[in-house]
Amino acid sequence: MADLIIRAYNVLFGDAILISIPDRQHNGTEVVRHILIDVGNLLASKDDVFIPVVKDIADRTGGEVDLYVMTHEHLDHVQGLLTAKNNDVDLAAKYAWLTGSAAEDYYETHENAKKKKNDFAETYKGLVEQHSAASDPWLTMMIQNNSALLPEGALGLRTADYVDHVRTVAPAAKTHYVDRTTSLAGKHPFKEAKLRILAPEEDTSDYYGRRSQPRLGAAAGEGIAVGAGRQAAAAEAQWQPPVGVQAGAFYDLVQSRNHVNRQAIMEIDAAANNTSVVLEISWRGWKLLFPGDAEERSWETMRDQELLKPVHFVKIAHHGSVNGTVAEILDVVFPEDEPDGKPRRALVSTHDHDWKSVPDPDTLKLYPKRGCEVLDTRDVAEGEAVEIVFEG
Repeated sequence: MADLIIRAYNVLFGDAILISIPDRQHNGTEVVRHILIDVGNLLASKDDVFIPVVKDIADRTGGEVDLYVMTHEHLDHVQGLLTAKNNDVDLAAKYAWLTGSAAEDYYETHENAKKKKNDFAETYKGLVEQHSAASDPWLTMMIQNNSALLPEGALGLRTADYVDHVRTVAPAAKTHYVDRTTSLAGKHPFKEAKLRILAPEEDTSDYYGRRSQPRLGAAAGEGIAVGAGRQAAAAEAQWQPPVGVQAGAFYDLVQSRNHVNRQAIMEIDAAANNTSVVLEISWRGWKLLFPGDAEERSWETMRDQELLKPVHFVKIAHHGSVNGTVAEILDVVFPEDEPDGKPRRALVSTHDHDWKSVPDPDTLKLYPKRGCEVLDTRDVAEGEAVEIVFEG
């Protein structure tokens, strides 16, 4: 019998995950069907990595995956397919699922989410207008990653332009905007494998804004790109305070503004992460979980809805950052008492030297403590894939 194989490609700071699933049909025959989750990267900006990755996926699938899943509207998850197509490497899908809030009419039918998104968009617009790439490269990078909020033509291609391409990879009648409440009947071709969406919520308004308690392990400025703080400090050191203003007071003001800007863009970033499609796949006794970049608020909502179950595999959310893993929820998905004795595995798709605390070493150490082997895209060359096999 054939095995299920996960291939996680090293696309630097981003995700590109191909899941090849032997699927037994009603007549007893077996076909291999393919799910592709995201394709994108961010800070490393080596877009040419997508060409061999998408070509390999196309070669393995005959140029058409059975289901494409866009977890959320962030650059490090969406720009790969259009980039590859612009270099004459095309890939299609029979079905496509995009996070529900990416629907072009979503905010016309969800007033609370629209109001909160508009508030965020105003904040975002202010950040774009006042930021200086020379003084705060981290903020520049975060603005680019959240560029779905940008007006037409700003910063060149927007995230929305890549999302527009994703809308076309499958026929319009088979392109669906999904959330936890979506009925999946008729929206995929799988007969044996069982698919379940655990998140996002249909109304995403709860994902906007702070929770009452701080994030686990969070600290001011967490996630700042390596070297960004030093570059910002060096640039700020060249700024001259206005006449009559003490240099120290002026510097403190600049630092305070930068801290506020960082907090604002992190809230915007987290809201988009929490709209991630969280996909559970059950197949021949194995249970696999793919949570995109889900952060605490999404995980806690899934827990409160009693949607989470023990699994044998998880894609570590948000590239191994502290805000993608909640220790208490690990106790649910990887309980201390293994229910069936099968091996447990976790995958981190990440890249070094882009972010100060991503991946977070202490976060990654939580998984072996729960009996998981951790597979890492950093262990293979750029454009190559980590392979994880689940016996059929």
